[in-house]
Amino acid sequence: FVVTTRSAGGMRPVLYAAGAFGGAAAAAMGAAVGYGTMLGTLPRECPHCAGERGTRAVSKASFSSGGTVGSTAVEESLRRKAYDDLAPTFDEELEWHEFFTGIKLMRWWMMRQARGNVLEVAAGTGRNFGYYPEGTKLTATDCSRAMVEVCRAKVTSSSSAIDVRVEDVQAKKGMGFESGSFDTVVDTFGLCSYEDPVAALREMARVCRRGDRQGEGGGRLLLVEHGRSHSHAWLTNILDKHAAPHAAKWGCYWNRDIVGIVREAGLEIVQRHEFHFGTTHLIVAKPPEL
Repeated sequence: FVVTTRSAGGMRPVLYAAGAFGGAAAAAMGAAVGYGTMLGTLPRECPHCAGERGTRAVSKASFSSGGTVGSTAVEESLRRKAYDDLAPTFDEELEWHEFFTGIKLMRWWMMRQARGNVLEVAAGTGRNFGYYPEGTKLTATDCSRAMVEVCRAKVTSSSSAIDVRVEDVQAKKGMGFESGSFDTVVDTFGLCSYEDPVAALREMARVCRRGDRQGEGGGRLLLVEHGRSHSHAWLTNILDKHAAPHAAKWGCYWNRDIVGIVREAGLEIVQRHEFHFGTTHLIVAKPPEL
């Protein structure tokens, strides 16, 4: 794993532990993660890409080496439907995978950095809710109504005061929040699912409080994402070959250039950590200055 940071501070040992534990678990549980079963195989057929006479065409990867986002091989409407269909069993399907790969610890470490008025974008089923500092003023949003309903059920059964609502960060009119209205904006495993992740990040930056020209007083964006590895070409090749079938099932592209997307959106990276052979990215960033 790689750690690139300006101010990791006293929490660096925690990240080392997460990386060592998660990396070892990812290697040992390759089949569960989805990489091991794909070694040496041909690209799988996309279940939504039927050709003539009912045959299915092999899908191209969603990443183009010339850019950060690439083409889209699975229609957005189908990917969004995947999230609605997954909502009832989403937590159950991810729980053990996230435990053994250390992702639950990474969620905890990132969420504990949230301060002030917090917005979580693409909150899914609310898997981060238990990791925020006590007393956090949280607004959680997602474009999937089915996911939002799971979130609301969790809030109802807890003592947390969380405002959960349907909101689409990709909407042409933008989200229904004023510019600079949040101190912290959180996105975990969301950049892989947006049709235009650069535009989505810029919208998150719009609603995040900006600092002055000296960089003081600004808010932060906390990102936990998965994407292509720049350090392990063999793994990136696997992600590229199987991007479309993965997107069809899970609604996300796991081979996007996360760091490139963040930089293209104009954000300044304050801290960056990489785990799982460079495919899991923990990023603290700040929006452009006023």
